[in-house]
Amino acid sequence: MADPDLSYEFVNQAANHPDVLKQLQVVADRIKVRAQGLAADAGVKMKVGTRTGVRPEGRPFVDVIADNADQEFGTSRIGRLRILGRAGAEG
Repeated sequence: MADPDLSYEFVNQAANHPDVLKQLQVVADRIKVRAQGLAADAGVKMKVGTRTGVRPEGRPFVDVIADNADQEFGTSRIGRLRILGRAGAEG
């Protein structure tokens, strides 16, 4: 069986379908809630939110963002907690 020939326009239309956009937000919200729970469990003050946008190629995205990069990546005085990373990996 031959592989189907998917055009760039077809993939872009599929990625921009309202149901796909809605599901991206659902997944991001689930990760956001998980990250807020992990931060609370660790006693870390961290505001977690989402940001939506469109990549230059036209594909939409929803990012989960936080305001405490020191806790996420660590510093010489603060241990690396990877709260966003762990929340995303659990999803």
